[in-house]
Amino acid sequence: MTTTATDPTGADRTTVLRSHPGEHDVDLPALVAAVEALGECVATCRACADACLDEEMVADLVACVRSDLTCADVCAATAAVLVRRPTDPGLVRSLVEACIAACGACAAECERHAGMHEHCRACAETCRRCERACRDLLAALR
Repeated sequence: MTTTATDPTGADRTTVLRSHPGEHDVDLPALVAAVEALGECVATCRACADACLDEEMVADLVACVRSDLTCADVCAATAAVLVRRPTDPGLVRSLVEACIAACGACAAECERHAGMHEHCRACAETCRRCERACRDLLAALR
């Protein structure tokens, strides 16, 4: 999947990542797709956590809020490192594997509440997409 990602300031991430003078040791479309999915996951997980806090039965959603916030933090840190194009493949693999685990756990927790809360359903779907993008990136690492 080839994407051209533009952020709100108009910067084209694909161009920025492609023009990076460092070694290109990863498939660029997989990297861009993962960075985009990570960013979407961060925003969605944070929004889901906030929405959970406004629910009447918030006590039943404590694990969901924690899972949302953990996933958002892991994804944000991973995206920040990936755009720097680190040269330590072991570190990159470890971070991407942590994202896969965090997204899987968050999706599973949100899926438990998806029938009652639309924000949890949407968050679970976003986490599953991010999990897939991270798996694709992991497979593309050389």
